Amino acid sequence: MSWVFVAMGVTAVAGGMKAYGQYQQGVQQKRYYDYLADSSRTQGEYAYRTGMKQSELSQDAAKYRGKIDKTQVLQFASSQRAALAANGIDLSSVSSADIMSDTMSKSRLDELAFRFNADSKSWSMETDAKYKRWSGQVEGQNYNYAGSQAKYAGKQQAFSTLLSTAASVASIGFGGVGGGGSTTTSGIAGRLKGYRSGTPPGSLDMKTHTLLPKG
Repeated sequence: MSWVFVAMGVTAVAGGMKAYGQYQQGVQQKRYYDYLADSSRTQGEYAYRTGMKQSELSQDAAKYRGKIDKTQVLQFASSQRAALAANGIDLSSVSSADIMSDTMSKSRLDELAFRFNADSKSWSMETDAKYKRWSGQVEGQNYNYAGSQAKYAGKQQAFSTLLSTAASVASIGFGGVGGGGSTTTSGIAGRLKGYRSGTPPGSLDMKTHTLLPKG
């Protein structure tokens, strides 16, 4: 009988360790996926902040460029007035006014074109930054879901192993005590009934057999 209990103990311990390992594997996988999720969100947020900052710097550069252009245009206009006056052209004349107006109009068009390019660049940067942040969040959610599924799968595998181990232990126990038999519910119930009647299935019928020596 002692070997039966030893076998049952070994089987139970081995099954328990396997189930624990399966559960821990699910836990570790979840931690790994959670790490990936956090990394994705962090990268997305970093890309967003970087893109928005680049857009801000682009706008600041455009404003600075606009101020320089205005200064240069004013300086050029002053030079034109001085040149016209030096050539004896009345600054209040139509020709002088046309020249000055044309200079300012071209300067205004250049300013608008530069501003449009800066705004387009900023819009592209901000759009890309927002997309990267959204993509990081979605990827993070997917990783979190994968982690939850991995942990759930680990629990299911561990539970299945425990059930299988319990059945194996029961099979060893009933087989060792009663001489073998089914480990199904009906089979186990029949064996227990046999134990209570004093004649377990698979043993000698004590009504027709005796172990006492004939005298």
